[in-house]
Parts: sequence; structure tokens; C-alpha cells
Amino acid sequence: MAQAASTSPEQRVLVGLEHSELAFRVVEDGIRERDPHADEATVKRLLFERIELMRRMQNKAMSEQ
Repeated sequence: MAQAASTSPEQRVLVGLEHSELAFRVVEDGIRERDPHADEATVKRLLFERIELMRRMQNKAMSEQ
């Protein structure tokens, strides 16, 4: 927590982007594991569908607060 307080806003954005990229890779790996024959276009489509689902779920949760 102390480290976060001493981190610049720019560094926080970079760390957030790195975490997002890692999360995308984990989801892509899961898609490939579930469907090893999926081509790259299918993997990307399914990734974007999952991102959209998470965005809708987050928006719904925020609107219920």
C-alpha cells in the first residue's frame, strides 16, 4: 500500500495496462485450451465477447449501487 502511494500517476497507468495485458493473455490461453482448433480470428472474437460481457456486468453492478 505504501508503494502505491509513492507511485506516480503515470506509473500507476502503466501498471494497470500491464495487468490488463496479462489478463487478456490469460483469457486467450483459456480460450485456446478450451478450443485448441480455434484460429486467431476466433480467439480474438471470443476474447472481445468476454470483455464486453465483463463490461456489461460491471456497468450493471455500478448502476445497482
